[in-house]
Amino acid sequence: MIRNSGIIALFLFACMYALAQEKLHINPELVAKLDPALAPFYHGVASGDPTQSAVIIWTKLTLESVHTKDVEVSYQVSEVPDFKTIYKKGIVKTNLKRDYTIKVDVTGLKENKEYYYCFFYKGRRSLTGKTKTLPAHPNEMSIAFAACSNYEWGYFTNYRFIAEDPKIDLVVHLGDYIYEYAPGGYGDTTIGRKHVPAKEITTLDDYRTRYSQYRLDPDLRLAHQLKPFVTTWDDHEIANNSYVDGAQNHQKNEGDWYTRKNAGKQAYYEWMPVRETPEQELYRAFQIGDLMNLVILDTRITGRSVQLDSITDPHFQDPERTILGKKQYDWLTKQLETGSKWQIIGNQVPFGPMYVGTKNGEKEVYMDGWDGYPQERKRLINWIESKSLSNVVWVTGDYHASFALENDLLGTSDTSDNVSVEFVVTSITSANSDEYTNDQKELDAEHAGYLRNNPQVRYLNGVDHGFVVLHVTPERTVAQFYYATDIRTPSGKLRLEKTFTVPSGRPVLK
Repeated sequence: MIRNSGIIALFLFACMYALAQEKLHINPELVAKLDPALAPFYHGVASGDPTQSAVIIWTKLTLESVHTKDVEVSYQVSEVPDFKTIYKKGIVKTNLKRDYTIKVDVTGLKENKEYYYCFFYKGRRSLTGKTKTLPAHPNEMSIAFAACSNYEWGYFTNYRFIAEDPKIDLVVHLGDYIYEYAPGGYGDTTIGRKHVPAKEITTLDDYRTRYSQYRLDPDLRLAHQLKPFVTTWDDHEIANNSYVDGAQNHQKNEGDWYTRKNAGKQAYYEWMPVRETPEQELYRAFQIGDLMNLVILDTRITGRSVQLDSITDPHFQDPERTILGKKQYDWLTKQLETGSKWQIIGNQVPFGPMYVGTKNGEKEVYMDGWDGYPQERKRLINWIESKSLSNVVWVTGDYHASFALENDLLGTSDTSDNVSVEFVVTSITSANSDEYTNDQKELDAEHAGYLRNNPQVRYLNGVDHGFVVLHVTPERTVAQFYYATDIRTPSGKLRLEKTFTVPSGRPVLK
């Protein structure tokens, strides 16, 4: 009888809890993903955009009902994980207009210092976050670069690997943090990870819900909890192959493009730990002493002209066509002259050159990358060469494959005219070659075609999912390509496959 009573009591408690959860201000399809121990901060905490004296800290309230007025949340920042001493504290307000997200720009911090932070609401406490300010005079810096994390294509194991590596100082996400597609629109729903809401997202509420789903993932939540992030968007934060005035995946029956774009931007700024400015331009730079200038671009929605379908288009060589826009281009060239030892550029699409293979053995220009804007690419690469900037390193996302290549104007195997190097980061999960075929001969032929068409490429992995870690010192930059052994289950292991060294003063890969 005692055992039966206990079972009945547990059953009643579970039912009451389920009913209470249904009242939460959250999409009902996400209720099952909530960890009651984290209430009301189910989405955890995050930090980002660190400087030598400040960092953004973030959290999200999930309330049991919609409040018509502002709600207050307090926060604490400490130099010790047990919070026995409080370095900073305060109270902030949030409301429905901000989707109950909270973002605080904590200033007055010490350089190169680890801090711990948490939030409070009505006596309930968030997870403890860990962050770190940038150093003022570093001798080394380790940065993880990630991109393209589609919830449906696999588990976010790679985020957990990043979170657990104590050597990583900072995480840079190069875009495609979420994907806009409906369930099965671009994904593998057979593993049980289906997009919410169950449609292609186009409205502000849709985008907010999709971010909510992604941020409930325990591996991504852990990465944000333990590492400061610097992020930028690519196209899927709004719609595939987007540009200033539209996108390949936006049709007339999906409403006004600018309304959709503004909705995607608003949700991004609400949900990501990025510093907000009056201009709300996402391209920005982080000066890390004399060691490096970390330059973050927006090659998607700030200035990009519409993509063309072919190099035969009469507008292909038009010098007015741009991937950056004039304002961002001028800003970038000024950033590259800051005098730092290294210029590390976080970039969405291959700077290249990058040629894709065709079934008949010919090669085609990758029109969505910088090669699709040849005059601007030529102008920038000539400018870099004219300034004798020998330590320019591009780190690129978007492509769902790993590449290490040397950038010159023509794309040859001759290293004498190299002006920069580039590391293309594969996806956290988004599909690459092996998701579309299990035919090893076909995969080998595809890889051979890439290497044949791109003699400047020194390394290619088109089948695995992972991230790149840059270890930067005054003498060299070392790039390590890491991969998860499996993303279709949560039990994948981490492996290091390839390491490259770029010596200071020589834009070559060793």
